[in-house]
Formats: sequence, C-alpha cells, structure tokens
Amino acid sequence: MFWMIAAMLTTAGLFRHRVSFPERQKQGKKNFTAIIPARDEEHNLKRLLPTLPDQGEVIVVDDGSTDNTSMIAEQSGAKVIRAPELPEGWMGKSWACHNGAKEASGDTLIFLDADTWLEKGGMEKITGFVEEKQALLTVHPYHVMKSFPEKLSAVFHSVVYASTGITKIGRRKTGVQGGFGPCLALPAAMYHQLGGHEAIKGEVTEHLAFSRRAGTLGAPVHAYSGKGVLSMRMYQADMKEVAAGWSKSFASGAASASLRMTLWNAVWISSVVSFLTRMKKTGSASVIGYSFVTGWMYRFWRDIGNFRFRDALIFPIHFLFFISLFTCSVIRTFFLRSSTWKGRVIS
Repeated sequence: MFWMIAAMLTTAGLFRHRVSFPERQKQGKKNFTAIIPARDEEHNLKRLLPTLPDQGEVIVVDDGSTDNTSMIAEQSGAKVIRAPELPEGWMGKSWACHNGAKEASGDTLIFLDADTWLEKGGMEKITGFVEEKQALLTVHPYHVMKSFPEKLSAVFHSVVYASTGITKIGRRKTGVQGGFGPCLALPAAMYHQLGGHEAIKGEVTEHLAFSRRAGTLGAPVHAYSGKGVLSMRMYQADMKEVAAGWSKSFASGAASASLRMTLWNAVWISSVVSFLTRMKKTGSASVIGYSFVTGWMYRFWRDIGNFRFRDALIFPIHFLFFISLFTCSVIRTFFLRSSTWKGRVIS
C-alpha cells in the first residue's frame, strides 16, 4: 500500500501543471532569423522549410552532409552556410548553430532542429512571445507519432519536461531549471550577452545547458510544449533509431540537469516501478493506484504528443523500455564514454 500511495503522490506532484503554449499571444514582427543546423536532413527540410513564413531570414547550416541537404535548402530560398571542420572541444550541433548565428541579421534568433515543422501561425507566436517578454524561450515540439516504437518515447519525454521544473508543484517558486533541444528562441542581443553557443560548446545537451546558463546569469527563461505551435516526428518508426537517438545523450542530459529535478525524477520512477512490482501484495486496491497513474499520465501525455488513452494504459511497458535504455545510456556515457549519431562519434 505504501508504494501505491507513493506512486500516486509523486506522479501527481511531478506533473501537477499543464505545459501548453499560451493561447493568446501577440503576433511577432518579421525581423527574425531562423537557424537550422542540418546533417543529412534533405527529407526533413522538405517538410520544415515550406512552413516557415516568407518574411524573415532563414539560414541552413550544412554540417558535413552527404545527401542533398544544401540543394534542397537553396531551392527553398534559404541561405546556406557550410560549417567549417569541427574544432576540438566542440559538439557538432553547437558548432553549426554558432556559425549560423555569426551570419544572422535578425533581432530575434530561433534555433530549430530540422525534424521539426511550424504549425499555422507558429513562428508568429514564438517571435511575439520573445519580443514581448524579452526572454529566452525554449519549446519542446508536439510529438507526432505513427508507430508503436515511437510511442515508447513517452517516459523519456516526461523526464525531459520534468527536468525543466515547469510541470511540478511549486514551479512558481523555483522557476525554469533547463530547456529543450529542438527549439531555442531569444533576442539576438541576449544571445551574444550570454556568450552564444561558444559558452556551451562541449555540451551534448546543448540547449538544456544554454537555458540553465541563461537562468544562472539572471535572464528570464520560459519553457512550453509546442502543441499548436511547433511539431516534430522523431526517429521515423525505427526501433533501432529510437534506441540510438535517446541513448546517445540521455544519461549526460540527466547528469547536467539540476540535482533537485534529477532526484524528483528518480523518486517518481522508483515509486512507480516499486508499486508495479508489488501489485500482487497490494491486492484489489492496486486497481485504484493503476487507474490513477494511467489517468494522470494520459492527462499529461496528450499535451505533448498524439498519445492515446491505450498508450497510458500500458504505461508499465513504457517504464520498462525507459529503464533498459537509460541503463544502456549510462554505460555508453560513463564507462564506454562514447556514442555514435549520424556517422559522428560523440565522446
């Protein structure tokens, strides 16, 4: 009974608040620069680039692609920059973003992953928020999934959101404690004042580190789900790609997150798993706990991706996948100390 109650309380406490982007938002001006680091992203760019407004500047940084990334970007009217050879001490994405920012002319900078796309009016909402608040905005795209392997990202997404502190009870006191990788937007002047990507050049989870740096230095930081604003599809239904994508950086991301939120996540996962392994001892009362966790996770998951109730109903499978992959990520990160992503070894 203890672990059932612990599972219910930690789930409700950690995911107390909804994370949707503000519905009423001032429309932003057109003086922005969208910077898109791209490594073998020709297929994703065909989807992303047409969703960007005609006004504003679009820079695609070709980070050593072997496909038609540059050609697709040029045909769309984007400015293409080929990233110089990766210097020692830099991570590839940060290096690409750094080179794109050097060429940017907009007052607002928006760093976008190539596997995202804007919903109708999405860019105007993002730029409007940044201009009005004069703040750093980090957005986790709404996850569009078309296969079961993709749905196995549920607990990973949950931990990512929880690590920022925006979902938990008492968030107003602690504020935002991290950020999301796929979309980072902020005034250009603030970007340079914070030292740009050079300040976090060696971080695998670059925008989490950048958001934490901004908060530490006193800059206002906000984080939201991209539902109705920005969407993405990760890993394209391939189980191997899902596993490789999450394991390449998740342990290092956990290590760089705030200690408080890491402990929150650890207690939550431990409580839920302990409850599941003791359901027989709890007896018929376990139905209450199982139903509560199912309902509460569905309440949260439907805000961050096209999850269905049945996905929440089988939440033990999601937790099992998370624990297995997280263990693999820990081994790669702290023992083997390397991983591979898109043909590049990450040390």
